[in-house]
Amino acid sequence: MDVYLYLHQLTCFPDKSNGEILQEPEMFANRSSTVTLTCQHDNSDHYRLFWYKQAKGTVGLSLLVFSAGQNQAYIEEPFKTQDSKYAATRPEIKMSTLQINNLETEDSALYYCATSTQYHITAALLNNNHKVNTAPYPDVDINKPDVKILNETRCKEKVTLVCLAENFYPDHVSIKWTVGSKNITEDVATDPYATQDEKSKMFRISSRLKVPKNEFTPKSTFKCTVTFYRATDVSDDESTI
Repeated sequence: MDVYLYLHQLTCFPDKSNGEILQEPEMFANRSSTVTLTCQHDNSDHYRLFWYKQAKGTVGLSLLVFSAGQNQAYIEEPFKTQDSKYAATRPEIKMSTLQINNLETEDSALYYCATSTQYHITAALLNNNHKVNTAPYPDVDINKPDVKILNETRCKEKVTLVCLAENFYPDHVSIKWTVGSKNITEDVATDPYATQDEKSKMFRISSRLKVPKNEFTPKSTFKCTVTFYRATDVSDDESTI
């Protein structure tokens, strides 16, 4: 069974004076193995560092690690366990690691790193997250997604395109829209999580793009690319309109 870590950055800082937190590329690991997440930031005044865990399907954050400074990192209750599920380090002010041992399904979550000059942390300081997904059905074969763009929906000022990826397992995908060779990030709404069919165990996910009518012309080629991540490789499946 594979475990997939998808890491991406949240642009939550109102200005650069607060500092930046750096991210890692995507990582793969096997079930029951150990992974280490790394958080790096560029502000030496941010002595306080926090690791939070947001369980899949929930809204609230749980404080997992608190660090008051260099060489200080404390696992919070109830995450302290006899089998040492979590371990954290703070070898320098601008860097911390979170180690998760013996990966299992319950470890599917978003792991946030945040820094501050104060003990109190606010949502505006949450700048980086690590998404950890585990595949709970070891008997289901890995299957690439079927990708298609549905017929467009036309409103007064905009055209809505819907990209549907379905019949894939596990749910390790990302979606991007392009027009020609240009990436599109505005007016894009992608489902936060893939949904799973209870019988087949296959997943599906959709993404919607709104395009101004004057830009939706025969000369413009819109493409939806679904990237499917596996422990051994990465593949892209596309649909064009």
